[in-house]
Amino acid sequence: MSPLSAMSASRSSEQTGASRPPAALEVESLTVRYGRVHALTDLSFAAAPGELVLILGTNGAGKSSAVNATAGLVAPFAGRIRVGGRDVTRQPAHRRVRSGVSLVPEGRGPLPGISVRDNLELGYRARPRGKRSEPYEDAVERIFALFPILEQRLKQDCGTLSGGEMQMLAIGRALLADPAVLLLDEPSLGLAPKPVAQVYEALDACAASGLTLVIIEQKSVPLRTEPALTMVLHNGRVIDRRRHARPSDGELAELYMGGMA
Repeated sequence: MSPLSAMSASRSSEQTGASRPPAALEVESLTVRYGRVHALTDLSFAAAPGELVLILGTNGAGKSSAVNATAGLVAPFAGRIRVGGRDVTRQPAHRRVRSGVSLVPEGRGPLPGISVRDNLELGYRARPRGKRSEPYEDAVERIFALFPILEQRLKQDCGTLSGGEMQMLAIGRALLADPAVLLLDEPSLGLAPKPVAQVYEALDACAASGLTLVIIEQKSVPLRTEPALTMVLHNGRVIDRRRHARPSDGELAELYMGGMA
């Protein structure tokens, strides 16, 4: 069985003769403000089950506000968020996880002072009770297939891991909640080229399994999967939007420089 196959089995099947299923994630006119600061204005997009959305932008562009509001960590000023057709806009973060949205935050977020094993078990316990029929031991084996190093570090305090290992742990913990949508806020931030390649190899496997992904980054990354949608943000607004394409490094630099002009 391939990694994450249990997660994808029901999502990747065709529904012959049935009505089209709702989008895995819909963000409609999402606006985020912090006092008088307009961090994000009127962001709208939809991701079908199994699609990948890539959101690019420099620091302060509004990327983190977009994923934090989608994950329930920030209350939007306006707009709607739907998961599988269900409005979750007013749900708090812990209920958003149970609705099928997991976030890998900027800075990775493993809990220091506890072991790798305990961090992974916390991810599994975030599952709705109806999804706990799969034993933890089976679920975590798929995480070890993605990130073998974690199996070797199970008893280790997560605070002693390398940056790449911490990112792998953060992704593994989020996946153990069995999300329908996985949000990742700059998963390559602060990592050397080798762990970046390892992380993105795993994310390509997640995309191939049928998991819906929303990835936030500042720059180009070694992603083999073609995004269904790529957006570039500047000052909280979309300045470039492409279906099944993404800007080259040169185009991205021009967009950033043009946005700053």
